[in-house]
Amino acid sequence: MKNICTILSITGSDSTGGSGIQADIETIYSLGGYAVTAITAITVQTSEKILSVENIPSDLVSAQVRASFLENRPKAVKIGLVRDIETVEALSKEVVGCKNIVVDAGFLSSRGEKLVSENVVKAFETHVFPNAKVLILKCQEAEMLLKRRIVSVEDMLTSAKKILESGSQSVLLQGGHSAEGIVTDIFLVRDSNEPLFFTSPDIRGWNYHGVAGTLSSAFATFLAKGETLENAAKKAHEYIRNLIVYSVAFDGANIIRHVHNQTVNGRHAEIYNDLMSLVAEFYDKAKGVSFYAEKLNITPRYLSQITQKTVGKTPKQLIDNYLMKEIEEMLLATSLTVQEAAYRFGFASQAAFCKFFKAQKGISPTEFRNTKNI
Repeated sequence: MKNICTILSITGSDSTGGSGIQADIETIYSLGGYAVTAITAITVQTSEKILSVENIPSDLVSAQVRASFLENRPKAVKIGLVRDIETVEALSKEVVGCKNIVVDAGFLSSRGEKLVSENVVKAFETHVFPNAKVLILKCQEAEMLLKRRIVSVEDMLTSAKKILESGSQSVLLQGGHSAEGIVTDIFLVRDSNEPLFFTSPDIRGWNYHGVAGTLSSAFATFLAKGETLENAAKKAHEYIRNLIVYSVAFDGANIIRHVHNQTVNGRHAEIYNDLMSLVAEFYDKAKGVSFYAEKLNITPRYLSQITQKTVGKTPKQLIDNYLMKEIEEMLLATSLTVQEAAYRFGFASQAAFCKFFKAQKGISPTEFRNTKNI
């Protein structure tokens, strides 16, 4: 056991077994780590609703953490659900010596239920966020913190940069819907201008109970094993994507009880997801299929075969759909002129921009903006 990385999970107990301590233990063990725990709350819930929650006294939570550090010396700590200010403040002192702290506070449940008070959120921002190596937030939670809507990839990136001002070394924003049928996550490290983009088909599984908790415990496990922040982010996201999109078996977790009902070749799904991650990064710079095929080291024809089999669309349709969603949001959310928008999205001229827009929407950018603003 001394040769196995120890990861401490500090979060609530979930009576369904689909999230919380139970799911964290299973995730950590499945990735070759050794899980130790500190329970912060006991929940009574079903897969559809939280019925009641009982907080564990702050001194008992602190004692659990202290005992874990005394005997096991965890190489990473995952902090999840904590529902009272005293425990938040106490934990910030107990774990400060660990260099790999992953925070997934779970201010909102997967069903959008608010799990903690405003005062607890502020306590996290003051005492926990500054010591976090990784801060994981749903877009809805980021909207709550920043008091602003997140409706595009640019909004996600701007919000990630703003959240990093709280002191965390990196932030992972989950669940951006930047194009129809696509869910996008952004990972940004402090002092870096190069975010990582993770995209997947927007199947219902991404909203299942326990997804964020499983992702965060996987992230903590990879950090404990010595991975860099970027590699840990990639591996954790690949792990959770495998569970949901590729339907890889993972007994006991709620997120696997309702897997994608479409069988997709594993290699094809991997290439499709890599394509959409590239589109999220380069949609405003590159619009040709050849560019993305070259990045993926495959031919445009093979790429087309893959996207047709995976989602029933051509690569060009996927690229254009993603670009259009971003253009629409820009036109509605800013006062940029059509010419300014054209250059912002990498078009050679306003005429080329308008031609593309009309081919996609059937109306001009100005008509679209006027119609939506009526």
